[in-house]
Amino acid sequence: MTERLIITPEADSERLALADGSASMRFVPRLGLKLPRYHFHVGRIVHASQELDLFRVQTTLLLGNDLTGSAELSDFQARPDLDDTAQAEAFTRLVSAATARADSMAERGDSLVAELPGWHDARGQSPFWHALGARFYRGDPATAQLRLGEAWRSHLAALLPRQTIYLSFLGGEAEARLGQPDTSAATIAAALAACGFKASCHVRINDGGPVLRRRLSDG
Repeated sequence: MTERLIITPEADSERLALADGSASMRFVPRLGLKLPRYHFHVGRIVHASQELDLFRVQTTLLLGNDLTGSAELSDFQARPDLDDTAQAEAFTRLVSAATARADSMAERGDSLVAELPGWHDARGQSPFWHALGARFYRGDPATAQLRLGEAWRSHLAALLPRQTIYLSFLGGEAEARLGQPDTSAATIAAALAACGFKASCHVRINDGGPVLRRRLSDG
């Protein structure tokens, strides 16, 4: 049975909601075509010297716009009276229906992506932000996001280095938490995984949160 969606057009996107009102999210058919969206590409570089008996693999971060043109799911919301299990079930139905919708569209990218917030501690602090972003922007990231909305990370990108960054330079905690979603996103992460989304080689530039990706059909 096809899930019935309520579709509300927005600027360059749509608001998709389940007909029973249990969950909704934003769907962007083509990402970053007007306002560039930046991510860190997570790669590897090897330092080796036979004479020094050295072989070291380093994880690297490189700022870029690799996901431009992809379709995106974001701004997930569920009815607050639902428990975690019911929320995960609602999000799974919603993501499944959105994926089917994206597959049927003529004008869209070859993949569907979804960002998850990166790991924060009990005080709400992000080790990745404090190791990297805070060195280039001394303001409060939450305040900046409230003021600028989704454009805030595009503005942040203008302050960040364009050169390759070695993850090990950011310290052990930031390195360990890279690509780890915050506990607040557990139900969304479960729904995305159930619908075939997998971790990509990209993370968010502010808190190191994972970008999950699913290939769309070739039609």
